[in-house]
Amino acid sequence: MRRIVAVALTTGALVAGLGAVATPAQAATTKKWETIDAFPHTRAWGQATKTSSKFTWKGSLKDGRKDGWTACVRFKAVEGDRYQTVRYIIVTGGGTAYDGPGTVSISGSSSYNGKLYVQECRRSKKTGKYQYADKKWRKIF
Repeated sequence: MRRIVAVALTTGALVAGLGAVATPAQAATTKKWETIDAFPHTRAWGQATKTSSKFTWKGSLKDGRKDGWTACVRFKAVEGDRYQTVRYIIVTGGGTAYDGPGTVSISGSSSYNGKLYVQECRRSKKTGKYQYADKKWRKIF
């Protein structure tokens, strides 16, 4: 009888010890985002997730009509005094900027996980220059 009790107590201690050593799952926070609608016929929206090690985002980028501009959106991930920007535009199968009605899926990530911003933009089909939404970044995290 003593052996059975000893084995049960030892097994219980091992299970409790493994639980204490196991790494807890990363707590993730997810938020929806949308651009500020600064340019007509340009829109982007989706969701972003923050973990202890990175940001990830996904969503859609929409160009509403052919008007000489290609819809674009950019993200800015900040950690301390360092930052990373990522820009997305709608392109054709040949890789040229697309101007016309259409929606594409976007996704990305950054290991800089202090703050995350999104900004609407557009690219001139004629000159190739980008125009940003009055330098206004919308804070996601």
